[in-house]
Amino acid sequence: MKNQILSFRWIVFIILVTSSSLLLIGRKAGNLGFYGLLLMAFISLALRTRHDGMGFKQFISKFWLLHLAMAGMMLAVLLNQLISQDFVARSLDYPSRMGLFVLIAWACLHCTPQMYRWFQWSYVAAALMCTVKMYIITDGGTTRGEYVDFMPIIEFADMTLLMGFFSLVSIKYTSGSYGVRCVSNLLKILAFIGSLYAAYVSGTRGTWLAIPFLAAIAATIMFNRFELWKKALFTLCIVAVLIILFCLSPQVQQRIHAAQQDIATYSKDNTSDTSVGTRFGLWKTSFALFLDHPLIGIGRENFQSTLQGLGREGKISPVIARQIHSHNEVFYNMATLGSFGLAGLLALYLVPGIYFARKLRSTDHELQAVGAMGLMMCVGFIVFGLTDVTFMWGASDNFYAIFTAILFSHIYRRKQELALCTD
Repeated sequence: MKNQILSFRWIVFIILVTSSSLLLIGRKAGNLGFYGLLLMAFISLALRTRHDGMGFKQFISKFWLLHLAMAGMMLAVLLNQLISQDFVARSLDYPSRMGLFVLIAWACLHCTPQMYRWFQWSYVAAALMCTVKMYIITDGGTTRGEYVDFMPIIEFADMTLLMGFFSLVSIKYTSGSYGVRCVSNLLKILAFIGSLYAAYVSGTRGTWLAIPFLAAIAATIMFNRFELWKKALFTLCIVAVLIILFCLSPQVQQRIHAAQQDIATYSKDNTSDTSVGTRFGLWKTSFALFLDHPLIGIGRENFQSTLQGLGREGKISPVIARQIHSHNEVFYNMATLGSFGLAGLLALYLVPGIYFARKLRSTDHELQAVGAMGLMMCVGFIVFGLTDVTFMWGASDNFYAIFTAILFSHIYRRKQELALCTD
């Protein structure tokens, strides 16, 4: 049995390292990682494996609120289909990635605290590889396509930025001799700078918008030795410097100026089909659909056909009628899944976010850093969702599910390790 557990650990570790580092690089890496972890969880349940005396039922009971929150979107889709009697299996595919978090996390708990410390290098590797990939696909920032292989460039830039910030805050628990720590931290800083460069050349305004929020979280724990007012001052200074550096760029200035022009045009003519005008129109239309169907919405599969119908009736512009989503996570889920969708989405954001935020108060640097990573992910996806529907893409759902499981399990194992040290 002991040998089985040891082999399980290494299999799960290899799956996690491979999927976390290659999820944004290889088309099938995220799916293979997700289904690989599901398989390991089922085998573990069949063998009645216990994690340090905790059985699966105890695991469900102890963290029931987190499990329920992660399943919120999947439950919203199920309720919509049950009430409307319109069953479409593919609508459950992507939400199930988060909905099955309980099994993914159970599989992740096979890894040891030391294994989780090794994960910091998968974050660094992912940030560096994604930076190179972004440079290649944009020709060094000279071109901007809509898609990167199997996902939109917007989502790719969003998650690359998160990997860079994960690399940066992992400096808090870099180990080894002085020389090893210096080299390690330089690599992490390089990965972070690379992710900022990738965000810059992507030309994605939604990604840029998240940088101040993520930087504030990072600064909060990186300067935790300072008094509160000094920490706040350092945080504001760092955020201000990042904003100034970005705003000095002609490319950023051009994108901001274009947004300002779009808003000015829309204020004069709310039927304008500029980039920003189309988004405003979609948000308005989506909210109207929610008011017409406040409980369960119109259904995921009916969004595009509903817009096309409104377009034929002349109620919305042809450009808006061609869209496949609302360009806003909240409005899209309100329109398609009603109040259930809104509640499920908020739970998906807030419950894990609060869980991770509480770890920022820990005196242990490793718990602080991992908690910050989790909070960055939740806050990042909230900000990303202001201008796009991130959970409409499989890579985003896999990312949120797998990294929530990794970071949750890292915290759980680290707390166990600290408890044993104090005994």
